[in-house]
Amino acid sequence: MLYKDIIQILNLDKKKDAKSAKILSKISCEMQKQISDLKYAKERIVGKNIIIFGAGPSLIPDLERLMKLKNFDLFIKICADGATKALIEQKIIPDFVVGDLDGDIGAIKKANEKGAILLIHAHGDNIEAIKTYTLKFKNLILTTQTNLKLKNLHNFGGFTDGDRSVFFALKFKPKVVILAGMDFGNKIGEYSKKISCERAKFKLKKLKIGKKLVEEKCIQSKVKVYDFTKNGNLKIKKISFGEIEKMT
Repeated sequence: MLYKDIIQILNLDKKKDAKSAKILSKISCEMQKQISDLKYAKERIVGKNIIIFGAGPSLIPDLERLMKLKNFDLFIKICADGATKALIEQKIIPDFVVGDLDGDIGAIKKANEKGAILLIHAHGDNIEAIKTYTLKFKNLILTTQTNLKLKNLHNFGGFTDGDRSVFFALKFKPKVVILAGMDFGNKIGEYSKKISCERAKFKLKKLKIGKKLVEEKCIQSKVKVYDFTKNGNLKIKKISFGEIEKMT
């Protein structure tokens, strides 16, 4: 599924997406020392076992099970920004946080201060958040869903925080990717941003697109991707606790 298709399905404002990207790029020029070189992301991910945490309803049960792994500390952890608070509450510092600044800012800031690389995504609905918070962070990778060529901005693909996390990880050729908290169903997780009923309907439409993007990307990828999500329905091979524990 292409960006132009998503715009049409959701009736998004392409001009606002472009405006947001340009603003983020301009801000980045004022904080060049805080922009992370992609080589550091590659070093952390290439050839490694990765767990990606989405902010779906299965996040907490998935996290509680995964924390019991003897080899849990050996996994590189990537989380959607909405899932960051859940990890921080368990004293887990993710290696990467992927989002658009609509998660718990306090938790995101703590993760960032403890070493997490933060991917900030520009789109039409988060211009004010970009202006307010971007300068408060360090170790940044900045992203856009447009095709504009802008300084310090990258387009790894994807649309929602969860599927963009998958696209980002697969870019750097990990050994294995395990998905947790990636329900992509008809319920919104408790760690997702609190929104109105009308916005919730829109969110569920976005999740359907995210699910499709993840499935398409994983089919195309040569990297082994498994789904550990308790109540997930992705068309991706499931993996058990025991199978994960055997990974080295």
